[in-house]
Amino acid sequence: MRKILAVVVCCLGVSACGTLTYTPSEYPLREGVIRPLQVAGTVDITNAQPSTDRVIVYSYAGSKLGSNLKAITDVMMRQAQRELQKNATVKDTAARKSISLKVTSLLSEYIAFFWKSNIEFQATLGDGQVLQFKVPHTSGVLLQDLNGCIAEGVMTLLNDERLRTYLAS
Repeated sequence: MRKILAVVVCCLGVSACGTLTYTPSEYPLREGVIRPLQVAGTVDITNAQPSTDRVIVYSYAGSKLGSNLKAITDVMMRQAQRELQKNATVKDTAARKSISLKVTSLLSEYIAFFWKSNIEFQATLGDGQVLQFKVPHTSGVLLQDLNGCIAEGVMTLLNDERLRTYLAS
């Protein structure tokens, strides 16, 4: 709790110091939040976000956190791979399936004693479907809000019926 408070105080105290760097990291999902999947083939998940340009993911009272969409997509991609391994039953390892992920936005806002974020991303499936997502998340801790929003995006993706139908076919 002291580390979290220190980060918040630091974020709020650097209004004249510029933008701090947010390094996204995996926030674990509880067991059972992703329904078991049937997968007809081996799934390759790739990062389709080429941009390493700095983006602001949080700004309040002059304090800012910046990151880049490629790094955020990398965390989402790795977590999606791990969750797929944990929750999928593979029927035919000879077949190939693919998912290309591209985070287009991650932004957290401070709302009176809690943070509210949204992640926007797309998943391009190997059959040509492009799935668009905007997933909200809230937390009492800024870094958990950002990392938890990425994790909630993974949960939403892997529970999406369009993706599940594609993976099972």
